[in-house]
Amino acid sequence: MQISGITGGTTGLNSVESAGRSSGSGSFTDILSEALSNAADTEESAQEANASILTGEADDLHTPLIEAQKAELALDLAIQIRNKVITAYNQIMNMQV
Repeated sequence: MQISGITGGTTGLNSVESAGRSSGSGSFTDILSEALSNAADTEESAQEANASILTGEADDLHTPLIEAQKAELALDLAIQIRNKVITAYNQIMNMQV
């Protein structure tokens, strides 16, 4: 039995950290448009899954439910991003110069 060192498992963490830093440097417009497009894509896939279950093409009921939940979460994320921006804007506007 061979025991590997701890450093062998940290290679994936470095790529996650660098991905987090690179996405943090994007502009707000890019982040919001990505969230909105993700919400639209998940809504479209949820509608397709619903249509397939209604037409009888699919037998499983869990897929449309999962897709609907994904669409709801994506929309909630876009709404939360919008709310944070509005709050930040209001705080900036209320600052005394």
